[in-house]
Amino acid sequence: MVTVSPEGLRLGDRVLRLLSGEVHPWRLDPADWDRVLDSVQELGFETVSCYVSWARHEVSPGAFDFSGSRDIEAFFTKVHARGMFAVVRVGPNTAAEQEDSGWPRRVLDDPACQARRPGGAPYLLATSTHQSWMPSYASKTTLAEIARWYDEVCARLSPLQWPAGPIVACQVDNEIGFHFQSHAFALDYHPDAVVQYQQFLSDLYDRDGLNAAYGSSYGAFDQVQPPTDGTCEPEQWRVDWVRFREHHLRSTLALLSSMLRDRGMDRVPLVHNDYPRTTTPMDLGSLESSGAVDIAGADIYTTKEGGRFVRELARHLAGSSVLPYMAELGTGWLTLPWLLPMQTTPLDEEHAALRAWIHGVRAANVYMLVERDRWYGSPISARGEIREPQGSFYRRLQAMLDDLDWTSLRRDAPVLIVENRDVSRRVAARAVMGDVVPCFSQLLPLDVRLFEQDDDEADAALAWDKAMVAELDRLGIEADRAASTSLPDLSRYQAVAAFGGLPCANVTEPTQLAALLDPPAFRSSSTELDLVRLTGGGREVLAVANNSGAQVDTELICDGSVSLRGCWQPEQLKGDGAISVSLGPWAVQVWEVTR
Repeated sequence: MVTVSPEGLRLGDRVLRLLSGEVHPWRLDPADWDRVLDSVQELGFETVSCYVSWARHEVSPGAFDFSGSRDIEAFFTKVHARGMFAVVRVGPNTAAEQEDSGWPRRVLDDPACQARRPGGAPYLLATSTHQSWMPSYASKTTLAEIARWYDEVCARLSPLQWPAGPIVACQVDNEIGFHFQSHAFALDYHPDAVVQYQQFLSDLYDRDGLNAAYGSSYGAFDQVQPPTDGTCEPEQWRVDWVRFREHHLRSTLALLSSMLRDRGMDRVPLVHNDYPRTTTPMDLGSLESSGAVDIAGADIYTTKEGGRFVRELARHLAGSSVLPYMAELGTGWLTLPWLLPMQTTPLDEEHAALRAWIHGVRAANVYMLVERDRWYGSPISARGEIREPQGSFYRRLQAMLDDLDWTSLRRDAPVLIVENRDVSRRVAARAVMGDVVPCFSQLLPLDVRLFEQDDDEADAALAWDKAMVAELDRLGIEADRAASTSLPDLSRYQAVAAFGGLPCANVTEPTQLAALLDPPAFRSSSTELDLVRLTGGGREVLAVANNSGAQVDTELICDGSVSLRGCWQPEQLKGDGAISVSLGPWAVQVWEVTR
C-alpha cells in the first residue's frame, strides 16, 4: 500500500520523490510510446502522470474502446516493465484542452446533468475548439453517470496499483472549483444543489436559529432558496451560501473518493488539484484534514515575471498540505483561441520551477513534459525527441534534487500568514462583479481594476496582506500561508499573523514582526532578491532568486566565515561576514553552505 509522507510517497521501505511528467498516451502513436518513455527516463523522471479521458474511451453510450492508442493497460505495462511509476488521472473532468473537457457529449447535453446559473440557465464554458454546457456535481443524474465510468475504468486500473503495477496515486477529478467560476453567485443552482444547500442549513441551525439569523419565519428548511447576488439581504444568508460552496466542493470530492475506493482504487493515495486560487471557495487544507483526499495540490502557469506569485502559492501549499504538491507546474503553453499565444522561453520555465521548489514545494508534476495536440513548447516532442535547452534544464534539476536530498530539506519559515476566512467569506458574499483566474490575468490585455469591487473591508485586507509581505521582504524572512479554517501545527512558528484579530494570531500589524523574530542567517540589502535558507540531513542550503530583469550585484551578510558551493550554477564563494554575489536577470542560484 502506498502512503503519503512529507518527503513523498512511501512505497514499503522506500520514499519516492513525487516529480512526475505529464504524458497523454492516447494522444500519441503507440509506435512512439517506447521512444517517449526512453526520453522521459533520460531526463531523470521515474514517474509519469496520465489523464484517462472518459470521452475518448466511451465511443457510444455504455460502449468503451481501450484498444490502440487508448490501450491504457498496455501503456502502463510498459511503464511498469521499466521500473517506473504512474499517477493516473481518471476525472470525470479531464480538461486538457479537449473540446468537451473529457465528458461524454451526451452527459453535457443532458439538461438533468447541467450546472445552473441563478436564473436557471445552464452554464456554458468556452473550451479549446468548441463550447460545452458543463455538468453539475450535485446532480444525481451526473453522479450516476460518473459511477458507470468509474465501474469501467477502475476495473482496468485497480489491478495495476503498486506493487503489482506502476500506479502510485490516483487523481480525483481535476480543477473541480465550479468550472473556473469562483464568483459566489455564478454556480450552482441545480435543483439537487439547492437540496444540498437546504440540508447544509439544517446541519447549521435549528429552525428557530435559522429564523433568528435570517430575520424570517421559515416553516421548514426546504422553503429557503439560495441568494442570487451580492445585494440579497440579510448578509448572513449570503455568507452561509458562500460557506455552502466550500462544503459542496469538500463533500463532492469525498463522495468521488469513496466511489473510487469502493471500486478498488484503495491501495494508493487519492489526490486533487485546482487552479491557483487559495481563498473561498477553495480550501486546500480542509480537503486534506477532512479526509476528502489525501493530497490537495494546485496548478501554476506563468512567465518569469510571475515569480512572486509562484512564491505565494508555494508558501500556501507549504502551510496547508502534508506534501506540498504543484500538480501542474506549467511548461510550454496551451493553444486556446480565447487566450493570446504566449511566448514561452526556457528562462520562464526555469525561473518558475525553481521558485516553486525553493519556496516549499516538495512534489510536482511537469505539465506538459511530452507535447501533444493543442500544446507547444514541451521538453519532449510527441515523437520522443528531446528539445534543448529544456532537456538540459530537467537533467540539471533532477541532479540537484538528488545531490541535496531536496525533499529532506525544510525552509526557515518562522512566520505563518493566516487568511481570515470569515473576512474572505463576507467579501465574497458582497461580490457583484466577476474575477479572473490569476494566471490568466497576467496574460490578458485587461486592466485588473475592471474586476475589482468597491469594498472597504476587501481593500483593507489586501492592503494588510501587501504590507505584511513587504515587511517580511524587508526583514528577509520566509513565511508559510494557510486559511483560518485549516491551520497547520502552530508550534512550528514564532509569529502567526492574521488580519482582523483571530485567536490563533500573535501578530496583527506588520510592525510587530521584527520584535518577535530572530535575524535571518543570510541577509541582503537588495529589495529584488528573495533569500531562502533550508536545512536537513546535516546540510545547510541557501537559495536566492532575482525578481528583476536586471543584473543584481550585492553582498550577502552572514554570521562568521562561510563557504558556498554552487549547486545550480557552478561557482565557489567564500566570505567572512559578507560575501559578494552577482545574479543575472531573473536568475536563481542554490548554494550548499559550509561554515
